Amino acid sequence: MARYPDELERLRFSEAQKETLVRRLTAEQEPSARSGPRLSPRALVALVAAVSLLIGAAGAVSLAGLSPEFRKLFGITDEAQAQNLGALSVEKTFPDKNGTGAAITVREVVADQDRLYILMDFAAPAGTVLPEPERGDGLSAYGYWLGGERDEDIGVDLALDISLYADEGCTRHAVPDSGWGYHVEALTDPDPTDNVIPLLAVMTTDRGLPEQARYCRLDRISNLYATQGGTLKTVLEGMDIQVVTPIPTDTQTYSFGGRAPVKLGGATMAVVEDLTISPISLSMDLVIPDWDAYDAAFEAQGPWSVYVLLRDGTRVSARYEERYGKLDWFYTEPGEVDEAGGRFFRADHVGFQLERPIDVAEIEDIVFVGDNDPVEDRPNEVGRIVHFMFYPGYFYNKTYWNEVNENWKQTM
Repeated sequence: MARYPDELERLRFSEAQKETLVRRLTAEQEPSARSGPRLSPRALVALVAAVSLLIGAAGAVSLAGLSPEFRKLFGITDEAQAQNLGALSVEKTFPDKNGTGAAITVREVVADQDRLYILMDFAAPAGTVLPEPERGDGLSAYGYWLGGERDEDIGVDLALDISLYADEGCTRHAVPDSGWGYHVEALTDPDPTDNVIPLLAVMTTDRGLPEQARYCRLDRISNLYATQGGTLKTVLEGMDIQVVTPIPTDTQTYSFGGRAPVKLGGATMAVVEDLTISPISLSMDLVIPDWDAYDAAFEAQGPWSVYVLLRDGTRVSARYEERYGKLDWFYTEPGEVDEAGGRFFRADHVGFQLERPIDVAEIEDIVFVGDNDPVEDRPNEVGRIVHFMFYPGYFYNKTYWNEVNENWKQTM
């Protein structure tokens, strides 16, 4: 018998979609003057399930419904990838409290272990034509920049504030364990002649988003800047916009205890710790005993080459992300650095952005080229030692290995 409840449980509905579904299923309950053949209970169950699946499929994340901006940003080309991304559709507008007519509409939100992506539309007051931004260096590299009001005491414009909370009322802070930062950048504008520009807000953390974080609030949005003539200039000012958006909580993100050695680029040794995987990225700490050799190899080879090998043999490339950049030094005597070698090892928190979203249950291996890549890819090497292995003996997470990804059991 078809397991309709199991299929329905996989679908996700917003409150608005649930209300629409209820209205559709309960509408026109009056008996018809021309009644057709009565359905059997089994046929009725099948019909309701089919209708529910059709309505649910329209309400769940779909390639047709997913924004072009997120499709391009995350390399999405088919429906399965769109589902794996797990974007949360929000479509909520926050008007300027000062009545200028400006507003920000949050469209979609994506989150993984280290980062939060908020896709927004900024609408200037009616009749305003926003300038085409020039890309430059520093802040101007983002095209547009949202900022806070001017602090006359110190003579500078304040930055907007971004915070995480456990509740929609933003009364309970959810503070990341370590540092975090953000940027807001302008995306390609499909209609440069109107008063609306698509913006992407990205929050990055050094040690992951707090588990209790359910909402993100952007405060003190007062000014809009753009690069003109090589300098950052104010386009709009005097606004007061506050944005509160939910954070997706059902992303397939898994963190692992344990560690494994790895020979990066086949040249320099390190230890992988605090490995975390999601449908769109990998993150980890690299513990580096010889940082001079590590830096020299990185300089010579460029970013380390890594890919995810899926069960069907597909290779999904992972791009090294410099924006993570968390670096810790450990000393023989805390704080002392001298010619005798006060520093005895270093740990870098690094990330790798996947070229497209994946189903984390389908991971066969994480491959560091030059270490555990297949022998056929390195035919001139004989007797090479494979250091890195993605399996439970090195990385511990009972839920992932017992309930999500059981591929490893078939290869033991």
